[in-house]
Amino acid sequence: MDQSKIGDLSKRIMGAYEGALVSGMIYLGDEMGLYRAMHEQGPITSDEVAKRAGLHERFVREWLSLQAAAGLIAYEGDGLFHLSSEAGLLLAEEDEIRSMARWFDNFPQRTALLSEIPRSFKTGIGISWSDIEKGGTSGRVQWMERQLRPWYEQLLVQEVLPELDGLIDELNSGVSVADVGCGSGVAVVTMAEAFPTSNFHGWEIAPLALDRCRENAIQSGVTNAFFHDVRDHRLPEDNSFSFIATFDCVHDMTSPEELASAIYNSMTPEGRWLIVDPTSKGSLEENIKMPLAVFGYAASVAGCLQSGMSEPGGAGHGVFGLPAPAMQELTERAGFTRFRQLDIQHAMNSYYEVRP
Repeated sequence: MDQSKIGDLSKRIMGAYEGALVSGMIYLGDEMGLYRAMHEQGPITSDEVAKRAGLHERFVREWLSLQAAAGLIAYEGDGLFHLSSEAGLLLAEEDEIRSMARWFDNFPQRTALLSEIPRSFKTGIGISWSDIEKGGTSGRVQWMERQLRPWYEQLLVQEVLPELDGLIDELNSGVSVADVGCGSGVAVVTMAEAFPTSNFHGWEIAPLALDRCRENAIQSGVTNAFFHDVRDHRLPEDNSFSFIATFDCVHDMTSPEELASAIYNSMTPEGRWLIVDPTSKGSLEENIKMPLAVFGYAASVAGCLQSGMSEPGGAGHGVFGLPAPAMQELTERAGFTRFRQLDIQHAMNSYYEVRP
């Protein structure tokens, strides 16, 4: 036994446990409005924070002490706590692209799911997103919407779609568009607002997500956004869609091959498919060196892999199961002949344009 290695590993294990505890406290700080209560206030006492948030001071003081111990909030002595401008950007500004508080929004649901996951290890059958919702949990829908809304609203139309040559002109002239695996419909609604002469259709399998899709469409006032339950209305095989998008969901599918074929049969001869899916280097040796490897593999065990194996014979790609060569091969088997990786930088995802 190497005692120094035991010591180092013990610290790493304890760090992981502490990280889980701090994650819960970040969730509480966001949920209870504590970071927002401190934002741009300078040094502030626990009593002032509690009054601004409408909470009990004693519990707020203990939470602040933990935040200071974790290095998220500065303690300046004399009972004064300070949320720096940098921490405020990351933890208190809701519409900021770099905000990280929303990453913790579904922390209770994630931890609650741990009691169900052992069944997957024993049976080899994962838990689908719709099964999670049947258990009364809508946290995944809310988390994904909050997580992705700033990206959709601030970058999708402005920076991503222009990377597909000629697409903006097509959308302005009026075409049919599909978003398969549309989640809560924010991307559909965002594009429908930007291009009122085109029609946008979203397909989803989770009932609560579909409900949220329709709520978002009503709230935005768009009349050119339509949503479909894939179990009742599959993609039409009529070559009618000029543009189809799949945002971060191909790897979640139990049968990506079936998805790719359905998209091919629903697309015009000169249409295009925008795939946004997690970046993978193709091997474990390379993947574990990526900055978000730990997050990716953990999210896979508790979510993406669960979905991909939620039916017998499910593909089970997991978060890192579709590197670019595998994604290209998948699309070519469906009949597509043109595959191009877009020059868009993202911490987690790669972007591909695929055409017949």
